[in-house]
Amino acid sequence: MKRIFSIFLVIALMIAGISVLQINQADAKTLSSAKGENIFVYAANPDSQPVLIKVLKLDELKALAHGQKSGQNYYISSTDNYPTTQYCEARGITVPELLAYVKTVTNVAGAETLTFSGGDTIRLMATDSYGNYNRSWTYDTLYGTPRYYFEGLFGAWKTAWEVSASDAKTAVTLTEYNSAYRDSDPFYKDKLAVFNGGVKTEPVLATESFSGRTTTDTLIASTEIGISDYIARNGGTVAGSLKDDMTDATALRLALPMTETDLFVSNRTAFDNFKWIYNIQFVGKSSVRPLGTVAEPAVSANVSGDTLTFTVSCGTDGASIYYSFDGAPQIPYNAPVAVNTAGRDLAKDPVTFYVTAVREGYSDAGIISVKYPGLAPSFKTVYSAMSGTDVVFAPAESVKSADWSAWTGKLQFVTIKKPNSPGYVKVEPSKYTVTELEFRISSSEFTEFGAYSVIFHSAGYADKSTSITVKQAAPDIRLAEPAAAGEPLTFTFGDENYRAGTALYVTPPDGKQIMLTSAKIDTYIPELPGDYIFSFVNNKYEPGAVEVAVTIPDGGIPFVTRGEFVERYFPAGELRGYEDGSLRLESPITLGQIAIVLSRANGIPETEAWGWAVKQGYFNQSANLKAYITQDEITQILEKYNADRTT
Repeated sequence: MKRIFSIFLVIALMIAGISVLQINQADAKTLSSAKGENIFVYAANPDSQPVLIKVLKLDELKALAHGQKSGQNYYISSTDNYPTTQYCEARGITVPELLAYVKTVTNVAGAETLTFSGGDTIRLMATDSYGNYNRSWTYDTLYGTPRYYFEGLFGAWKTAWEVSASDAKTAVTLTEYNSAYRDSDPFYKDKLAVFNGGVKTEPVLATESFSGRTTTDTLIASTEIGISDYIARNGGTVAGSLKDDMTDATALRLALPMTETDLFVSNRTAFDNFKWIYNIQFVGKSSVRPLGTVAEPAVSANVSGDTLTFTVSCGTDGASIYYSFDGAPQIPYNAPVAVNTAGRDLAKDPVTFYVTAVREGYSDAGIISVKYPGLAPSFKTVYSAMSGTDVVFAPAESVKSADWSAWTGKLQFVTIKKPNSPGYVKVEPSKYTVTELEFRISSSEFTEFGAYSVIFHSAGYADKSTSITVKQAAPDIRLAEPAAAGEPLTFTFGDENYRAGTALYVTPPDGKQIMLTSAKIDTYIPELPGDYIFSFVNNKYEPGAVEVAVTIPDGGIPFVTRGEFVERYFPAGELRGYEDGSLRLESPITLGQIAIVLSRANGIPETEAWGWAVKQGYFNQSANLKAYITQDEITQILEKYNADRTT
């Protein structure tokens, strides 16, 4: 039903003598929304557009409203998402009664054939649904399934009753509950007692109702109050406790009793007690066909001082127009509507005007959403640009060329905030060009690297703000010296500023990737011969990642592995693992690691290992701790070490 879009508002002459509305845009729908004063009822067939068959006044339905056959009000028990129990008391009409009444008051041909039975569906739209049918039910679901009011629920229910606690209904059926859950459910007997005390109750569209959480007497959420004090005044009985407090503030409300499944599975059902219904669509087969389609309402706007005026017209004879500022057109339009905009920056905070044009027996365009000032066209997403190139903003694929031309034709000026600037400055018109395909800003406006903010200012449109990051080309990265196993790799950069903020990801031949910060880029020592991938990542440059492939030659040097050292050369040595828990026995052993093994064998703390080994004469002070060691070097070290042990 709803098609929302922004249109360019034609500036019209001010119409004098119009009452001015004061709109508080900060008002939020929390405890209540707008009730449906006008109820739009549609018939929809699978092979044709929905047809309006009647616009009902809420007062009409209130005159038809009733309680249960017993004379009491409708009592609805449920649980909600906190979770806790909730109670609703209501008077209204059933859906079949609504349809029967509509048939008696409509003049739309074929409406008498409209049915609501079996798989026929009713779709519901609320005043806070912004044009969406966000509830739908078949007849069989609403009335073909037995439903109940459970007074016993309020004293017995516990959160632990839920088979699967969730803010949405579970997929567990009653058959599944009985076969898979019932025997292990410690609360089954309690649930059964509640069910046996249930009273069959049918769903009703309530014109008057009141509801709340039964466990508190305070406001504990955005949608329901606590009603425990009402219950106490009713002698502790929940049923009937709200009979003197019902209002039409939530009309129409679908007051929906629980099913047997809802009770035993403990589905949270308060969500389905849908409030503020104002648009109802019956979907099924009927002979109703549209006589035509109501033309979209045309809206123009004019600003004079602090007054914004909306003027609406429709090209279809006999059409009625409704409008609002909250998403649900409910107010009949008879004359231009003026809004007091004093103190409001319209460029940053546009006024949204909702309007619909309808006629019984006709299809229509649904709800049209109009903003003043109009919204600028959407851009194709632009995240970054390269230094030295123009920055181009192009219309998104969904933007019509006429809308793009209308917006660019009203362009007044463009402002830019640069990375190190405290504020925005205007861009000289000579620095940008506009065509039917793009908006191009000269590269001379983007001389710094970093984040820019750009704002487009067009007459009759809200300011359009966007941001972009200007990057420079990633430099050439090379090895400073030939690579060799056991020696640290040193890299050179075409731009040494690239180092700052760069992370290095190293993928060795075994595939176990590690990450090094910018300060450790030149400290990596390849342990094994083979192919390595060095990926330098810096998002201030483009591309954001630069890969360098390095092959470490074998060289024929017989380095001693960690495992070989303790097994063959120093069986008494204690070899410990790396931070990831691996021993890496096949990796070459370094001078530093040998110093630690020898120090442990002599009770020297690990933190003192290198100093101790140098003092003992096993290593030179200037030796590289991370250098790999050959068999000959091992022999020399151990000869000195063993000589010390025997003297």
